[in-house]
Amino acid sequence: MSDHKVILSPRSKERALYMLEQNKLEFYVARTASKLDIKGAVRSLFQVEVSKVNTRITKEGKLAIVKLAEGHSAEDLSNRLGIL
Repeated sequence: MSDHKVILSPRSKERALYMLEQNKLEFYVARTASKLDIKGAVRSLFQVEVSKVNTRITKEGKLAIVKLAEGHSAEDLSNRLGIL
């Protein structure tokens, strides 16, 4: 599966903005994407290292909470994505 088909869009709700303090970002992802697919897609699309991925399915779609590794800033990435 293509990286662009795995990561659909960043989530910019208020809760997602609070997660930046914990070095986490939230993305809408393809329903069929596994945690390894999501980790690889974030790594290749945004050139950051991922330490952990959690997923959940809501009525809006599948969400992935991505925790970035030490030395990589979620705030910097959110600025590049235009969330902030």
